[in-house]
Amino acid sequence: MTLVRFSDVGKEFGERWVFRHVSFQVSAGERWGVVGRNGEGKTTLLRVLTGEDEATEGEVWRHPGVRFTLMRQGSMVGEGDRGAATVGEAALEPFRDLLAMEERLGREAAGISAADPESDMGRRLLASYDRHLDEFRRRGGYEMRARAQATLEGLGFPEPMWAQPVRSLSGGERGRLRLVQTLLAGPDVLLLDEPTNHLDLRSTEWLESHLRAYRGTALVVSHDRVFLEHIADHVLHVEEGTAFAYTGDYGAFLAQREERRELQQKEYQKQQGYIARTEEFIRRNLAGQKTKQAKSRRTLLSRMDRVTAVQDEERAMAVRFGGARRSGGTVLKLEGVVGGFTGRPLFEPFGAEVGRGERIAIVGRNGSGKSTLMKIIADVAEPLAGEVVRGTGVRLAHYRQDFSHLHPERSVRQEVSDSAPALGMPELRNHLARFLFTGDEIEARIGDLSGGEQARVALAIATLAGANLLLLDEPTNHLDIVSREALEESLELFDGTVILISHDRAFLSALATRVWALPDAPGRIEDYPGGFDDWLADREQRQAASTDSPVRAVTSPATATPARAAAGLSKNELRRRQAELEQVEVTIAALEEELAAIDAELADPALYASGSDPARARELTASRDAKTAGLEKAYDRWAALGEEIAAGV
Repeated sequence: MTLVRFSDVGKEFGERWVFRHVSFQVSAGERWGVVGRNGEGKTTLLRVLTGEDEATEGEVWRHPGVRFTLMRQGSMVGEGDRGAATVGEAALEPFRDLLAMEERLGREAAGISAADPESDMGRRLLASYDRHLDEFRRRGGYEMRARAQATLEGLGFPEPMWAQPVRSLSGGERGRLRLVQTLLAGPDVLLLDEPTNHLDLRSTEWLESHLRAYRGTALVVSHDRVFLEHIADHVLHVEEGTAFAYTGDYGAFLAQREERRELQQKEYQKQQGYIARTEEFIRRNLAGQKTKQAKSRRTLLSRMDRVTAVQDEERAMAVRFGGARRSGGTVLKLEGVVGGFTGRPLFEPFGAEVGRGERIAIVGRNGSGKSTLMKIIADVAEPLAGEVVRGTGVRLAHYRQDFSHLHPERSVRQEVSDSAPALGMPELRNHLARFLFTGDEIEARIGDLSGGEQARVALAIATLAGANLLLLDEPTNHLDIVSREALEESLELFDGTVILISHDRAFLSALATRVWALPDAPGRIEDYPGGFDDWLADREQRQAASTDSPVRAVTSPATATPARAAAGLSKNELRRRQAELEQVEVTIAALEEELAAIDAELADPALYASGSDPARARELTASRDAKTAGLEKAYDRWAALGEEIAAGV
């Protein structure tokens, strides 16, 4: 059954057309992913679909009686004057009618107990109570609290938070609570605008499962490629001032879009050839014997529907991290680091060593301490215990997801120029143009920019830092797919070290060579020495084995689960082994130097002269034995890595 149909629909604001000639239809039970660059009109299209905005041209047909719910980015449903409402109360707002029925049933039950059951009043009250109770049961009154609690849990609100006042929530938490309310509304057509922006990995996976099981129809605006691949069976691509509908998942959309663009380009070239020949005929014959024919063809050209050329690849940021000096082999050492608040640590003492060239993904539930750990590494927050020791020549850049390092009253030009005062105005304009700020846009006030624009400013600053260690906290938030892919490519080419937090699984899959998984409750951080996909596979295996067993921390490459050993090395695995091989070579060189120094001291006759300390010779001998054993292990690991890399290439 068709629920919504667009027929040649256009929307104009002022003198600007947001989109035109949009035609598609949505049937019951379909799952649509809505994609496109920021600013192309995706949200406006959803508002036209629901009837909140009127189309300027064309026809929007909606099946009579169909209920729509669009997740808004504005005020909380039911918040208004009740700013002190708790999280649990806010989650029940979509059930206002059922809550009112529940109160009425309570009043009727009290009236029945007070009335004579044999009287007319008693019989009328009982009949009314039975009728209302049946309606309450039929509409899901007995399940509403269980549904609300399950949705709260799934989207990252554990039971202790249910009594927390809404007014105390952060912006991200309010966004998740809006999503809870939207899902619980249970409309015929559910419309979600960037629902995964404030979700952690587990909440995103829960939302995927919820949408796949949803009995209604869903249209979801998202830039999360894995999420779209998992939930969409149709894709609406908003581009070139219009929208194109595709059947199939996100992968099928990419293939079909390429075919459509090739066909469009061929039709454009064919039409251009016809236009050129016709214009030449008109030019030669307008004043000659074939004047009538020339005028007729000129009229025909003026009325022709022109095929537009396929636009060049969508304009993307030209992100390049570079210009930094090479750091030492050991970039960071975390020694017994504990993060959190006084009296409330978020994780147990954590120790780890980070080698040059590693790409480490920090993952965990919202509130588990990901950003806290990142700030401790960046030296903008103090640990409760332990310390972070930086290696030789380390220079870092820290990208913060809340943009707290940007000054809202300053212009784009001022913010970026302050990070590189040596840049002249021409060089500064060229640099900003690489991040899509041109002309007067560079004078825009930071506080007036959208989230995506502020993200581009923060990245423009980070690329000028000359860093060899990048600390990136949710860098893909607010970025569209094209910008995410540009950032992803630049990080793949970056020869320094990256520690990142992100909920974009495609981004993590492409980059991460190591995973730090923070626990849900204060506990031990898991240090997984493999790529993000391997960590996911290992996590699923452990959950399948025992959902109650605690997560085992992995501290050595030798203990990693070889999730794809039989299939050869993936790109992430190969890159990790190459990075480890370089680190092992550094270790071997250091051990050989230390052994040479010990041998020189043992060969010194003064060590054995009268009056010397005999314990010193024993200490040196024991140290030499230990380092020799370490050197043998390092050589064995070096040989094994070389064989694995050779086999995996």
